[in-house]
Amino acid sequence: MIDDTIVGRVRSLAEAFTVSGLARLSVKETGFELEMSRSRPYPAAADAVDAEPPAQETIVDKPDIVTSDLVGVLRFSRPQVNEGHRLDSDRELAFVEALGIRNPVHSRGPGRIVAVYVTDGQPVEYGQPLFAIER
Repeated sequence: MIDDTIVGRVRSLAEAFTVSGLARLSVKETGFELEMSRSRPYPAAADAVDAEPPAQETIVDKPDIVTSDLVGVLRFSRPQVNEGHRLDSDRELAFVEALGIRNPVHSRGPGRIVAVYVTDGQPVEYGQPLFAIER
């Protein structure tokens, strides 16, 4: 079972990675290794570098991070969602196969996929970030 400290570190790194303009993040320590990448920079972060500060204060919502509820192998549901895909309602995005049982991963409501952190067939751990959804 994963130590709660590691889960906390992964969550905070995933949130920072989601809102930053980084294309790749790699952390390697004794007993801990994490690598995250995306095919293109997060649009909001790329625009923020060149943009002037807004005249008035705006409230920016953080995207919801959908995480794995268990350890297993992730498989995307069909049709597969990609970054930028709009969700009209709650939808099964993927499933985690564990001990031959398919455990669905739902979007938990409408929104837009802003990041896909995993690939089809990838082993996933409990609490691992899978998708970021902007509500």
